[in-house]
Amino acid sequence: MKNVQINKIPFLIGLGVFIVCLVVRLVGVGWGLSNETRIYSFHPDEDFIQQSAQAVKPFQGKLTPGFYNYGTLYLSILSVSSDIVDTYSGASSEELKAKTPSVRRNRMLAGRVINCLAGALAALAVFLAVSRHTHWLGGILGAAAMGLTPGLVVHSRFQTVDVLATCFLAWCFYHLSRMVPKEGDELDLMVLQRAAIWSGVFAGLSAGTKYTGILAFLAIGTTLFLVLGKDRLEEVAKLKVIAFLAMIAVFFLVTPGALLDNAKFLQDFRYELTHTSTGHGLVFAGTAPGWIYHISNLVIGYGGVLLVFSLAGLGMGALRKQAWVIGPLVFAVLVYILIGRAEVKFLRYTFPLIPVLAIGFGWLIGQAHQNGSTKSKAIVAFGIVALGGFGGGLVSTTIMSKWMMEPDVRDLMAEFVSKNVPDGSSVGIVQDPWYYTPTFYPQVQGGPAQFGGEPNIQRRLDLMKQVTEVDLIRYTPEDVHARQDWDIRLIEETKPDFIIYSSFETEGLDRMLAYGGKPEYEVQLKQFEEFMLALKDNYERIDYITPDGSKKIPWLGFDSRFFTGGVHDLMYIRPEIWICIRKDLITGSSGTSTPLSSSEEPASTPSVPTPGISSEQPSSSVREGE
Repeated sequence: MKNVQINKIPFLIGLGVFIVCLVVRLVGVGWGLSNETRIYSFHPDEDFIQQSAQAVKPFQGKLTPGFYNYGTLYLSILSVSSDIVDTYSGASSEELKAKTPSVRRNRMLAGRVINCLAGALAALAVFLAVSRHTHWLGGILGAAAMGLTPGLVVHSRFQTVDVLATCFLAWCFYHLSRMVPKEGDELDLMVLQRAAIWSGVFAGLSAGTKYTGILAFLAIGTTLFLVLGKDRLEEVAKLKVIAFLAMIAVFFLVTPGALLDNAKFLQDFRYELTHTSTGHGLVFAGTAPGWIYHISNLVIGYGGVLLVFSLAGLGMGALRKQAWVIGPLVFAVLVYILIGRAEVKFLRYTFPLIPVLAIGFGWLIGQAHQNGSTKSKAIVAFGIVALGGFGGGLVSTTIMSKWMMEPDVRDLMAEFVSKNVPDGSSVGIVQDPWYYTPTFYPQVQGGPAQFGGEPNIQRRLDLMKQVTEVDLIRYTPEDVHARQDWDIRLIEETKPDFIIYSSFETEGLDRMLAYGGKPEYEVQLKQFEEFMLALKDNYERIDYITPDGSKKIPWLGFDSRFFTGGVHDLMYIRPEIWICIRKDLITGSSGTSTPLSSSEEPASTPSVPTPGISSEQPSSSVREGE
């Protein structure tokens, strides 16, 4: 009876880890979904991914989506889950054909729940790997570092590929830990072979979701070599071949387009490689090199002090020749070199590093706990505190989860305009509307993919004209294809009563204006600078007044930068949005003011907008992020 009880303990702890990490993710999973006032998601990639998934029907033999910037596995899972929710949601065939907001919402929610499960399962994998080789307390804290830090929690609520790919990596590393016998056990070649095969399987699943997973083979080979030693190189080679064949077979199984649609696969694969090396428009223009930039990504998306503890654990594991730690560490070093060299620096590119860092952190805590000295107890205590914050950590997770449960700032700004801006007023926007634009009309967040591939500006202009409460203006010359972002003629010729812009639209430009620009962006930077100077001369920023009238806020989303650090793919959930009023409407020749609220009182105009709060000029490609 006693032995049975002991065997139950790891299972119950692991189950608890999984449930906690899953529940945390499900909180806020409904953020930005389609509803009666908004057709498209606030995330720029989700609608395109859902659209691509509909081209895959595994049970009908349709295995090639014609899109291979990523592997096909997540698209296949998303397609099957969409069919399931379509069947049981009660939607009519007409609604399914029209892709009504409720149909879009249900399909997208299914894809997000899949990622919530994946994030929780990744934490379970880290718990099992760490607790296998040290105390279960280390397993729990390693799982918390994997499952509760903000970057992966937030992205688990997106219908994107990154979290599922990271989950498969975590399980690959768990099977690497099984290659190494527990302390006191002897090496079992059959166990080693099974672990090698399963490691290859999960590496293939990860690569079939996002191609970075293929690099996990380096971790497999390194671990096999360290376990068997240089005196058994033939056995090492044999097991590496077996693991490699398992990985490649699984990859082709879940991404059959690599064989069946080879030309398009190679085209998209090359695009992905080229894209990361050439940049992403203005998004990362003027930022530090990737080696440095990704440190800040990890501090914000994982945790500053937690990162230090994790690196210390990995270093100590390497010094003590822990093969199950060294293998993933070699993989992490290679991934960091690759993303450090790239010009595209999304936070999500660091996700393959998180399971490795969490393993290092968990092993350090477990070893310190087992040591039991005063110094070691202090390490455990500080490690627990490190999970809480100091850049990233549970504090940021809590704040960002709260944001994702609240009304989004794009909806709030549209509501503010509706309630406070006089009917018939003109409202100017500085770029083609997209995911960063307030919800003035249901289709406003539709991206290029929703308007026929390339941005169909005429379709967007027609939709803007359907807004009845205000006159929504995007300055366009006679040749609409010659339109410019931040066109000063919006201020000098059109002179709208109000101008609205967001941190995503200033991204890169404000940074270069403050710290110096790159020659290739000289024209755009000059346009932006001239526009902002004219805006300062002719307009003043309005405080946002909360719906209940309880307080005024300098601009919507003003508190987000402290927690997101301006990281592009965390700002999806809370961009900053400014609204400005033309000065002559405040102090016109008659000395009267235009009312901006139902109380007929003039709006507060405490300060003039200045360039340099946040940033981004979105790419004109069909997909916002890769």
